[in-house]
Amino acid sequence: MNTPFSRSSAFLAISSVLFCTGPTLWAADVVLQKVPALTVQQAPAYPENLARQHLGAQVETAGASADMQAANAALLSGDPTATYALPAGKTTLLVALSKIENVDSISFANEGAKGSVTIATASANLAEDSPQWHSVATQDLAGEGLQVKVGPGEAKYVRLSFDLAQPGQIAGFGIYANPQVSDFTAPRTGKTAQDNAGTFGLVSYNYTDMHAKARALYVSSGTDAGQANKMIDDQTSTSYTFAAEDGTPTTVIDLGKSVSVRRLSAVYAPRAGHMEFYVLQSLPTATRMEAGATVSGEPIPTPENVPATMTLSDAAFASLKAVGSATDDGSLGRAAVEFPATSGRYVMVRWLPAAQQDASFALAEIAAFGGTSKNMLLVSNVETSSVADRAVETEYQDRGDGKTMVDGKTMLDGKTMLDGKDMPGEGPEEVPPGEGPPPTLPQPPPFTFVPVLVPTSP
Repeated sequence: MNTPFSRSSAFLAISSVLFCTGPTLWAADVVLQKVPALTVQQAPAYPENLARQHLGAQVETAGASADMQAANAALLSGDPTATYALPAGKTTLLVALSKIENVDSISFANEGAKGSVTIATASANLAEDSPQWHSVATQDLAGEGLQVKVGPGEAKYVRLSFDLAQPGQIAGFGIYANPQVSDFTAPRTGKTAQDNAGTFGLVSYNYTDMHAKARALYVSSGTDAGQANKMIDDQTSTSYTFAAEDGTPTTVIDLGKSVSVRRLSAVYAPRAGHMEFYVLQSLPTATRMEAGATVSGEPIPTPENVPATMTLSDAAFASLKAVGSATDDGSLGRAAVEFPATSGRYVMVRWLPAAQQDASFALAEIAAFGGTSKNMLLVSNVETSSVADRAVETEYQDRGDGKTMVDGKTMLDGKTMLDGKDMPGEGPEEVPPGEGPPPTLPQPPPFTFVPVLVPTSP
């Protein structure tokens, strides 16, 4: 397979700003309504995406170049804005899951590719021409995406064979498990994903994973706020629609705990306007006091006792500092910003249209990635020596314009949950127990066996 990593101009219209300033034309109060808790009955409607590196999935490509490994990592990174380029002709993607899973559906967003794709599954790593591959679907590619039900059926390997007359890109790739309530109550074990060669490492856990403790907490409008968790369900094929009369669609996502975030991204219906991103330690109305109460004497809001509505005035927004912003000319439908690591529990996303419109604003996905240098979204080469390899190694050191440069080219910029589940995270390295002091007791004497003869009766 020879599929280059997309470095197209998908983000040329996005400008990243560390701190947003300047007045807006929509000086009006924003009334946020609380999103109802996710119920047990709703949970199976949100299947877990198995095609994620932190769950052990990987794209198996023999002899892949550095660019190819970066492309494969981005495909499974969890960032909905990451795109994967497909050339004209035949291309095969072989995705290996960490173990045999009960696979139910596959989906991805399509950007310009025209042709067909054939999907096959197997529980073992078979030869490409093996008759034991189970062909589950053949679909034409012409629209904006693909969503196909392939199960439920057991599989560890999923093969996608593209035959394209026109090249394009795919994004938001997902292989979804057969939905179960246990996806929330008994999470799969996450891990740090690395390639077999050991030269590339990637930790790409998305903090807005609704199968952990993340949830949509507030929305500014919408006919059914209970559907707001579609913005963090790791499915770009689903979206939450705000009311057409909502001048500044706004949402607040609760990450479940305070984490360090340095990248935020969003996918939405293409529209000209301006996206603002915020990372907050507490809700805007929660003024912390020593006694644990607000100025009015009310308890500090928490995800469990937040009010049913929350009003944010223009002055309240002016007092907040956005960690980044992005501008869309109406052709992208995606935004991503990077910024110095910022700790917070809540992510707020606010859309400011370029002009007042009567059409509804649909937001498909919001993703948050954190914190330390080794938690970066894209791949970082740690065992390189050539000039080109060193460029890959330092690809994140210059983010002044919000884009990543490698060899002079622009790379990609980069719901209430059931209790009892915590999001996976990296702990300290395990250290084998050391030897204690020598025993103080004396050594026992050597054992000597003395036979005893017992007389027998006549």
